[in-house]
This record gives sequence, C-alpha cells and structure tokens, in this order.
Amino acid sequence: MADEHLYSITEAAEKLGVSPATIATWIRLGIAKASRQDEMGRNRYTDEDLVEMERRFQERQARKRV
Repeated sequence: MADEHLYSITEAAEKLGVSPATIATWIRLGIAKASRQDEMGRNRYTDEDLVEMERRFQERQARKRV
C-alpha cells in the first residue's frame, strides 16, 4: 500500500465535489470518518474512505426522502 494516496479534507472535498465544510459536517453526523492520520494528527482519507462517505451520504439522503 505504499502507493496509496492519502487525501486532506480539502482534496477529499474536491474529489467528491463538495466543500471542506460539508465533509466537516459529515464527520459530526457520523457519515465521514478518516482511516488515517498524518504525523501532525490531521485526518487523511483514502480512496476507500471517499467511496464509503459517498455511499453513506446517499443512503442518508434516500432515508430522508421516504
């Protein structure tokens, strides 16, 4: 996994097409979770984390529509 890219909250937001504030809200709501932290203690997100965030957000949106 040496070539696995770890994204900052800003990079993750850009990849998902949302703002960093949206991801911060998702963290508070339990939708988003970082699987890694860097040496400074900042959250870092993997591609798998991004897929999971999107999936959980879509599930939450679907439940709201019901």
